[in-house]
Amino acid sequence: MSAAVIILRRKQFIRRFAQRGATSPEEAIAFADVGLRRSWIFDQMVARGVFVRVGEDSFYLNAAAATVFLAAQRRRALVIAAILLVLVLIFILASVRR
Repeated sequence: MSAAVIILRRKQFIRRFAQRGATSPEEAIAFADVGLRRSWIFDQMVARGVFVRVGEDSFYLNAAAATVFLAAQRRRALVIAAILLVLVLIFILASVRR
């Protein structure tokens, strides 16, 4: 699974819970009501506190944790992009000098 697909799925999970108003323990919803297939991506977000389990199979979106999680995701993507850019520039400069 590509990084872009993972990023889109993460945002999709967050958007679905927000659209359904599942943003507090009192408003938690069963995962089946989300309308998405459960995957390791969702489980990872649960482990990071973005989604909080309530009862057997209900969850709610922790908006503060989601904001922190998405900001960290953006930082990682920017760092990777910067590293790739530097590598490409080094390759180009090495090719030009030959």
